Amino acid sequence: MEMSVAPWYIKQRDRDLLGKFKFIQNQEDGRLREATNGTANSRWSLGVSIEPHNDARNRYVNIMPYERNRVHLKTLSGNDYINASYVKVDVPGQSIEPGYYIATQGPTRKTWGQFWQMCYHNCPLENIVIVMVTPLVEYNREKCYQYWPRGGPDDTVRLAPQWQSPDGPNDMTQFPSDLKIEFLSVHKVEDYYSVTDIRLTPVDPSVGPVKTVHHFYFDLWKDMNKPEEVVPIMELCAHSHSLNSRGNPIIVHCSAGVGRTGTFIALDHLMHDTLDFKEVTQHLRRLVEPSEKYTRDLIEQIVLQLRSQRMKMVQTKDQFLFVYHAAKYLNSLPVKQQKTT
Repeated sequence: MEMSVAPWYIKQRDRDLLGKFKFIQNQEDGRLREATNGTANSRWSLGVSIEPHNDARNRYVNIMPYERNRVHLKTLSGNDYINASYVKVDVPGQSIEPGYYIATQGPTRKTWGQFWQMCYHNCPLENIVIVMVTPLVEYNREKCYQYWPRGGPDDTVRLAPQWQSPDGPNDMTQFPSDLKIEFLSVHKVEDYYSVTDIRLTPVDPSVGPVKTVHHFYFDLWKDMNKPEEVVPIMELCAHSHSLNSRGNPIIVHCSAGVGRTGTFIALDHLMHDTLDFKEVTQHLRRLVEPSEKYTRDLIEQIVLQLRSQRMKMVQTKDQFLFVYHAAKYLNSLPVKQQKTT
């Protein structure tokens, strides 16, 4: 066993990292000015998300998806808007393969049904992973509606209806079928998080097959903050990643779907899909630009990609620094020496 050679960018001082975070913030400020000025055909257009009839579909008035990569609900008729963004992380010279995610807000009492319809229809394969990184309530304020069945006496089955209207009769959406959401089991992983297995079944069987959701509930991470410890979030990344069907995006949400959500996605991709932090075969290393020739700050590049796809991803200075501190922890772990031939 030996220690990994530390990439240069995890040796930077916090003061220098905060300068990079300020640059990222300034970039986004410019994008949002362009978006709110209504510039025609802007890459940063907020599109239908800011239309009044979608107000009831947004948890917060200041967090919207960009139009170009928003998730479109699979509908038969009506409104296809949900506050969710497709996110692809693919850093040239570092990513072994792209990471695919859906970053979304925590469901509300009016949107939980469309959230489940999105999970079923926008994840084509059998095993779907949802990672929830927010408590339901903080300081007596709801951060997320309790949208999944938790297995109590009166909480084993729910139904996401075919017809939904979050903002009344003028905001109708028709889905392909009612969707049955059925509790299967739940278990706690140490004191870190719980995993609930859920079966999704279209009431109309011609719509598609039964699918299984693995719902990860991590409630130790408060809004606008970083996790208190590195190990639990690393365990959460590894466990959730292992259960997702390859080809499905991993669905991640906190309350707004930006700060904690973006931080989790950055760590997940760093751990599983980059040359500097994933043990891979020599064959894979030859397929990608060797990491020793990579001269950019990998973490900064990941966050820049996230911010270009959903506003405020990795929202605070503490969250930005946490990704670097977690990377230092990963790098400190012993790794097995690879055999050479």
